[in-house]
Amino acid sequence: MNHAGTPRGYWAKPDRRPAAPPLPKVTGRIGLWLAAASVFLAPFNILRVDTFYFTASDAFALAAVLAMVLGKSFPLAPLAAGTLLWNAGIALLCGMLLLSSLVVGDPGRGFVISAQYLYAYFLLAFMLVSRPWAETVLLIKAFTCSIALMCLQGIVVIDVLKGQGSSFVSGNGRFIGWVERENECASLIALAVPLLLWMVASGCARPRWAWIGVPLFAYGIVLTGSNTGLIGLVFALTVFVVMTGSWRRIILLAGSSLATFFIVITWGRDFLPAVFQRRVLNALQNGNIDEAGTFADRMRLINEAIGKADNNSLLGIGADQYRLVSELHAPVHNTFLLIWVEAGLPGLIGFLLLLVAGIIVGMLAARLREGRIAAICTLATVLLFAALANALPHLYGRFFVVPLLLGIAPSVAILRDGPAPRSVARFLRRARSERARLQPPQRRPI
Repeated sequence: MNHAGTPRGYWAKPDRRPAAPPLPKVTGRIGLWLAAASVFLAPFNILRVDTFYFTASDAFALAAVLAMVLGKSFPLAPLAAGTLLWNAGIALLCGMLLLSSLVVGDPGRGFVISAQYLYAYFLLAFMLVSRPWAETVLLIKAFTCSIALMCLQGIVVIDVLKGQGSSFVSGNGRFIGWVERENECASLIALAVPLLLWMVASGCARPRWAWIGVPLFAYGIVLTGSNTGLIGLVFALTVFVVMTGSWRRIILLAGSSLATFFIVITWGRDFLPAVFQRRVLNALQNGNIDEAGTFADRMRLINEAIGKADNNSLLGIGADQYRLVSELHAPVHNTFLLIWVEAGLPGLIGFLLLLVAGIIVGMLAARLREGRIAAICTLATVLLFAALANALPHLYGRFFVVPLLLGIAPSVAILRDGPAPRSVARFLRRARSERARLQPPQRRPI
């Protein structure tokens, strides 16, 4: 065939431009960074609207969920084998709260509180839990960095600025952080400890970060003057280290704890915040638990709630109604009793199913060869969450639910993607080197 008469440029030149990435890949990247922003802002309870409980973290979380839907990456079973129990627990808890409010209590509060629990434990689970290894590690690092930043802020506000005119310090000198509540702030810091220990034990962070992070978190709890947070910190360290089964780590923890306690009760007392000395240290030295904050008032509320729970075996009094029927006009600081009284016994069973689902996921991960450290993280986080629930009211705040879900995430990643080679860190390094090998070499400018 003669092409002599064909004009120049007639034949199309090959397109050497790189192909545009597919939509699921783009939305996946956007959704990951939106989820990371949501996790980082989870402790920022101060960034919320006034009309109803909706925080800046919630806005990023909804955007991340939308990106997952657009990218068709919405997981059907976010908690792997524990999804059925988890969803059943949410349905039972929210359903009984709403039903009790419609029949006995205030329907408006029933819709609001049920929606808060549904959003926190159902929607956030889809966004956070069922993610690959690299994304799970990124989210956990974002959360622990946020907690570390809050503790550093507490040191600056109380020790440097002496708490003068700060909205992050309560009237009696206790650090309330971005959570705006003393005990909740301390409990949140304690929940970050298993996540930090998991990153170090799995190789995602160097050991020096544990030696830096744990004392920083401990001092942040000291600034709150919270007995609940201090007990939670000791509980988290003990459970995590004992579950590892390493006698060297157990002896190291016991020795460092005894040394710290000896220093605190001797010459180190004068260097501690006055609120910690008044609320915590005096009770430890005198052996009188009544001096430990508001312990006596809390026990009165608990005894009152136990008496009311006997009369609410099927239906409760409705969401957010306990403070109205209490003689002290305050909610009982025990989530289990509060849900039992307000949602009835079936509602309490639903809340317990959530905890059981997390424990089952951790136990299944422990059966795998490389899932032991992830299982320890999950079990320590769930058990710590259950222990803290004995000293706190309703637990639908995002700053509590996010660390619980992040603690379950490593076990879900093990069950979904299989054991990581030797450790998560080596797995991530291998993935990065593989991506670098597959990328075409870039030309240097002449």
